Amino acid sequence: MKKQWVILLVALLVALPFFLWGCGGDDDPTDPPVESCAITVTTPAVGDAFVPGDVDNQTVRIRWDKSGNAPTVSIELLKSGALVDVIAASVNNSGFFQWIANNLGAANGSDFAIRVTALGEDDCLGISGQFSLTSISGCSIAFTNEFDGEIPYLAGNTLTLTWDSGNTLGNVSVELWRMDDNAAPVGFINEAPIDDDGSYDWTIDSLNSGTYDFYYLKILANGVVDCIGQSPIFAMVDEDVCSIALMSPQPGDVWNEGQIHDIDITNSADVTEVSLRLYNGAVFLGTIHTNVLVADLPYAWTVLDFGNETGNSSYRVRAISVDDQYCVGESEAFTIISQQ
Repeated sequence: MKKQWVILLVALLVALPFFLWGCGGDDDPTDPPVESCAITVTTPAVGDAFVPGDVDNQTVRIRWDKSGNAPTVSIELLKSGALVDVIAASVNNSGFFQWIANNLGAANGSDFAIRVTALGEDDCLGISGQFSLTSISGCSIAFTNEFDGEIPYLAGNTLTLTWDSGNTLGNVSVELWRMDDNAAPVGFINEAPIDDDGSYDWTIDSLNSGTYDFYYLKILANGVVDCIGQSPIFAMVDEDVCSIALMSPQPGDVWNEGQIHDIDITNSADVTEVSLRLYNGAVFLGTIHTNVLVADLPYAWTVLDFGNETGNSSYRVRAISVDDQYCVGESEAFTIISQQ
């Protein structure tokens, strides 16, 4: 009988490991543990900015880190945490998706985000940091104030310009043009860009162009190609026109580099100080002097060609009023002989 108990005990000891192994459940060493599902969106990141409609700045590279075995994800656009629309209903869970940005009907703003959700998994999603979308697709701009074509506008008075716009980048520029010279504007009515808030009080000014009956304005959405509005033609009276004329150099003068020659001007009474600059044709070469008092003219210049190598017979000196960038005088072409 003792021998039988010994045999039974040995049999139990041999079978016990197999019994415990088979009852191991999730601890079965032959069955690797299943990785839990997780998604972390890494780009776009907080502060990123995209401009739908601008080919240079509308591509969004959506990236996410992932774990688990979900084969596909959905990608959605959020604004202020609320769903705007679906970007992609089902794509491979590869960690990367390239998207051509689109507001998908939402207004421009800096509170957009991307949500990536693993399909077939509960609560397995990630949301990017907030970024901005500023759409210029379908940009439009047009004056809304009336322009009186019968009565001339008087320089110095105020004209309130108003306009409607959509999908601009937030600021505009307004140019003054004349119908007899469509190659270039007379100039900008304001040196700095104007906020695109739909209204601007313009102190009427011909920008030293004078009295004509065929002016018009163009309003441009800065940074958006071909988003332009144009006013009707109107007349302007401007009798207070600044003037500068170069007396020296004279046409055909030949000045040698290193020699001293006088630069002199005639000017209207409102010009008190000028900046002197050298050009070769229309190409700016350098500043001869930043601020010269008219009372100190003529200016004795030690001639310098600023390293120009594009020809020596098309030099021009410009004198620009320090107080009025549109008050400009330019010499006729003259020659500088380089000493290099």
